Amino acid sequence: MQPVEYALLAQRAYTDAPTVGDADSASRMHVYGDVHAFRGTDDVAAALSDADFRTLNVPGIGRVHAGFYHALGAILPVCLSLNRPRAVVGHSLGAALAILYAGVLATLGQVVEVYAFEPPRLCADDVLAKLLLERKVPFYATRNGHDLVTQVPPNMTLPGLLTAIGKPSVPFDNITDHDIGRVIASLVA
Repeated sequence: MQPVEYALLAQRAYTDAPTVGDADSASRMHVYGDVHAFRGTDDVAAALSDADFRTLNVPGIGRVHAGFYHALGAILPVCLSLNRPRAVVGHSLGAALAILYAGVLATLGQVVEVYAFEPPRLCADDVLAKLLLERKVPFYATRNGHDLVTQVPPNMTLPGLLTAIGKPSVPFDNITDHDIGRVIASLVA
């Protein structure tokens, strides 16, 4: 599959009922064949997870964004009981959850491709980055135009590089470039 096909699954996750978790929470995952997709922020519960940017030390993963890890942790046992995915995808909050899920799977010896569209920063140290690199986890993350979300929180980092896509809608960091529809249009262009 091409990145745009994974982005379309990330977009679809916003409208489909989740396979795992509650649709009205930050903790939800969708199974599309051998791909696990995580929904981005679209309700108050997800926004509260975004705002909980304390750090949490997770064995094997390192110090990470507490809100994101708690959102994943709430559904992690059920996710791990399913057939292992070939790839994990997500947009925004969903991208952060996909990255964390790939890290958890890597600690269990499973390597899955990561497609993270417009992920917020989630690492307070380099443990997850080293894990993904050591395990040779394929990592594809995007920043469309001047998407602001990929730049926050400023005191954290991502465990891999961002691929710049698209043209900025304005000449400064903004939220308009974050929209999954714009991301898909940039990937198609």
